[in-house]
Amino acid sequence: MVRKEGVAHITRQAAEQGLARLMMRLPATRGTIRSAAASQPHFYELCGAYGEACAVLDRMRRDRSADPAIITEYEIICAEIEVDVIRILLGDQ
Repeated sequence: MVRKEGVAHITRQAAEQGLARLMMRLPATRGTIRSAAASQPHFYELCGAYGEACAVLDRMRRDRSADPAIITEYEIICAEIEVDVIRILLGDQ
């Protein structure tokens, strides 16, 4: 995976997880995603936000007492980040 020096360990871990999830979610763009993460710090940070949002969503989905409205909110957040990633990859930043 892509390594970025100076990024906090937890943030780096979330970014690597987000990067992996994005590549699975958008398989046709795997190479472009990996390249963007390696060359664009803001894109790598976006991968971290995606990784963190997905991790929270996963935990909430397992928690039967979680508020369905908050689960929906995190689903929307993840979908919006995916749209942002696609826009960046297409050059529509």
